[in-house]
Amino acid sequence: MIRRGLPLQPTLSPWPAWARRCAVLAVAAAAVLALGLAAPGRAAPVRVVLSGPGHAMDYAREARRLIDGAAERIRVVVYVVRADDGPVRDLLQALADAARRGVDVKVCLDYGAKFDDTAIDPKHEAPAAWLQANGVAVVLDEEDRTTHAKVLVVDRRHVLLGSHNWTASALTRNREAAVVLDDATLADELEVGLFATIPGME
Repeated sequence: MIRRGLPLQPTLSPWPAWARRCAVLAVAAAAVLALGLAAPGRAAPVRVVLSGPGHAMDYAREARRLIDGAAERIRVVVYVVRADDGPVRDLLQALADAARRGVDVKVCLDYGAKFDDTAIDPKHEAPAAWLQANGVAVVLDEEDRTTHAKVLVVDRRHVLLGSHNWTASALTRNREAAVVLDDATLADELEVGLFATIPGME
């Protein structure tokens, strides 16, 4: 007579069933964690950076933090840069300091409207000259195109983009909004979709 509830033959595993299940779950969890750490995607949550009432200089501090932390590469595209504005000069100095320590720094400025056959829009003559004199590569976009983007990408992963021009009013008084994120996938999309389309910016 066969007694119910007993195995027909003894198991060959020295571990009880519950221990085997725990081991499988532990291995699966370790694999997921390893894949997450190795993935090139977002490593930190998206944060909003505002300017205006209660948020003066928040963007400038965030941009400065990213620039100062750059190890290899910085790409900046800005529609308007006013080099004579105090907080903007600090950001330009940070770019120059990064270039001086060996970081590959390029800044794209909007060419603007031509006023005669040779002159560019004077809004960027001063910042372009200052940056170049301080070791930063400057690219002007095409004469027949407006580059209205405001983007900072550091080391192909840290991204700061939004509505901020690099002017004192944008950094202190205007209501502006930007996001900062650590996302290699988005950074690569900006590299390919934006920077690579600007001659000299690759």
